[in-house]
Amino acid sequence: MAKSKSKENRRYVDMWALPGAHPSNVEFMQKLTTAESNHFTTSMDAVGTVSEQDLETDQWKQTHLVGLRTDVWHADTHEMKKALTALQTRRRKELKQQIKKTGRLSNKQQQALDSALNTDTIMSMKSGDIEKRRLVLKLFKTSTDRVRWCGTVEQVTTTEIHNSIGSKRSLLTFAVILPRTSMVTHIQQNHRTFRIPSVYTFGFYHNQRMWHLSLKRHWASIGADFDLSVDGQPLGEIDGRLCSFGSDSYVDIESHELANCTPFVDMMTLFAASVGYHKAMRRSVRRRVKAALSGNSHHHVIEDEELRLRHNGRSAA
Repeated sequence: MAKSKSKENRRYVDMWALPGAHPSNVEFMQKLTTAESNHFTTSMDAVGTVSEQDLETDQWKQTHLVGLRTDVWHADTHEMKKALTALQTRRRKELKQQIKKTGRLSNKQQQALDSALNTDTIMSMKSGDIEKRRLVLKLFKTSTDRVRWCGTVEQVTTTEIHNSIGSKRSLLTFAVILPRTSMVTHIQQNHRTFRIPSVYTFGFYHNQRMWHLSLKRHWASIGADFDLSVDGQPLGEIDGRLCSFGSDSYVDIESHELANCTPFVDMMTLFAASVGYHKAMRRSVRRRVKAALSGNSHHHVIEDEELRLRHNGRSAA
């Protein structure tokens, strides 16, 4: 790695091209067997590592692992059939209640239900018709004997659909959940006329104030490069590497109050780790938007975990 410039905080995100074959993935899964956290699941693979640079000695030390939830990103046949079964079970219940709210159906009512089931578009769906892909990445601090969760970035497909319909462009939305933080940070891609490179904005609450930040991708760059600004002032950059097998990048944070905020640096690390998935995410968004505009919004499976991100905390229910 090249010698760094004068930065307050510097990390290197190394995303693997073939995560399943990487030896650190085996090590990661072994540590999960003794982890005491619901963030560690069997449906997770390690997909990259994060190293931190000691700015006094220029030495690098591997400190974190990046995990991907494979059950929602690479849903296998079993997962797709499971999602379809749940969707059709719910639809069958809805159709039955339209005929009779509660209780057993009479023979005539059962015939009416069977007829409705035979012509219903949801009941005739195949598992391949479902769009279930959603990105969920998690960052873990590693040591010789334990693994600790440091944050999660999740794709919010429900917001992506209405934003993309309104702008006529595939726009991404992320929710970032950090430990010991009561607020969820939403990173939103914005539509700007005549600006093709992506622009993301978000607010981050720290030390009793809200910081307003933006990530602007360069018009022309060797890798996927972003300028990071806070309240209109430069704060750092994400410097993407072109000559790498995965989607690798440096995360550089300049001298600032936020540079000493570990959760903020972890959030920027998670965003940098997500960049290599953006192209596939946009393809998924386009399929969801197409389904919604054609009246087939039921093809878009919304997980309960995503819906919980939209819950009203002030609701009495």
